[in-house]
Amino acid sequence: MSGSDDDGDDQDKDRAQRVRDRRSRRDRDSRGRSSDDEDEEQTSSTSQTTQTDKTSQTEQTTQTDKTSQTEQTKQMEQSKQTEAAEQRSIADDTSQMSQTQSDTTDEQSLDEQPIKERTHETFYLRDDLRRELRRISGQASLDFEMEFDTELEKNRHLRPLLLHLGAKQLKEMNPEAIENALNETDILDSVDVDE
Repeated sequence: MSGSDDDGDDQDKDRAQRVRDRRSRRDRDSRGRSSDDEDEEQTSSTSQTTQTDKTSQTEQTTQTDKTSQTEQTKQMEQSKQTEAAEQRSIADDTSQMSQTQSDTTDEQSLDEQPIKERTHETFYLRDDLRRELRRISGQASLDFEMEFDTELEKNRHLRPLLLHLGAKQLKEMNPEAIENALNETDILDSVDVDE
């Protein structure tokens, strides 16, 4: 039972009680009853009905709270399972990023795939490195546009090209060369290596 169903039930009970009260007053007025005993009887009956309704509402609220807590626990467990599955999926996607376009089974080629549907990666860069990458990619884009009269898109062409070429060069480097590059380049954070 959900919270909105309980609210609807409560409103129906309140409405029903008001209707009963109106009918009782109307009947009393139409019969000309004005005896204090009859009024006390009616008030007592109304109080008992209201008390019964409140007890029923309390029981339903308690049951709803327990159900809600159980549902929240289930949702948290499902959320954790979903998160773990997404992390496995991200790992799978990362390993599949190196597959060629011919391996794709989608009707839509990778070149035509909307950028927003691709895997999103976030990189945290120092400001000086970010400026250097912007300068280099901006100059490369301008040179390409001047030569071929075609603009390179930042997220479709330039950034993937930077990552691809960087990965190719990194693949060819040995660990000492990587250490030297990190320690000798001003725009990269240095690494402390225990020898």
